[in-house]
Amino acid sequence: MKGQIKEFIQISLNRIGLQVRRVERDVSYVDPYTEQVRLLKNKQVKTVFEVGAFDGRDTLRYAELFPDARVFGFEPFPASFQQLSEKTQHEQRISTVNVALSNVVGTAEFNIAEWPDASSLLRPNLTGSIFDDYMESKTKIEVQTETIDHYCQQHGIDNIDLLKMDAQGAEYSILEGAEEMIQQGKIGLIYAEVNFMELYQGAKPYDVIAGYLRERGFMLHNLYGLISNHKGQLAWGDAIFIQKK
Repeated sequence: MKGQIKEFIQISLNRIGLQVRRVERDVSYVDPYTEQVRLLKNKQVKTVFEVGAFDGRDTLRYAELFPDARVFGFEPFPASFQQLSEKTQHEQRISTVNVALSNVVGTAEFNIAEWPDASSLLRPNLTGSIFDDYMESKTKIEVQTETIDHYCQQHGIDNIDLLKMDAQGAEYSILEGAEEMIQQGKIGLIYAEVNFMELYQGAKPYDVIAGYLRERGFMLHNLYGLISNHKGQLAWGDAIFIQKK
């Protein structure tokens, strides 16, 4: 009888486009932050790198989610970095760093977008989508660049439990700059923005980044917050990658 009831419920839900699935306790398909906490619950999270910290909103969230961790917020845009510093100055576990992480140590041209969140080391690639207006570069500045490998060597950081990247197309370069840490298995969970359209010139698409990480021992856990353009074409989203067991 129980089997018949379950089958009836499932069939009824299928007719209205719903499906019932058994999942592990606390699994979230929609909240990547809750899911990061769940995936790391059996580890002592001591170090979090947030690349593209902007105004500090997620920097503070990570400090709250992982109360024993030191959180490093990297932000190259001066105006955003000032907001980041002011917003997080009361939290001693947060270190703010005014650089753009990349694959080289030096300087680079940084494109300030109409909407500051969309600013990038890469030039915007106008696609005819609704995003063009706020992604368009209105000015350029020179910023300091740093690599994860070099920064960790200089500051005695042996392990990054969680690496979050929201760098507007520059995520692949950041991974290249962390090659040594990745190869040595010193980076745990990776949460990154991924592009399915070439929104920035030269930005590596999702499949290239996923392939790069797969070759280095990571696998896709899930995708979140998928955004499409006005034509229904998938544009970008967020992905969690975890080390293969």
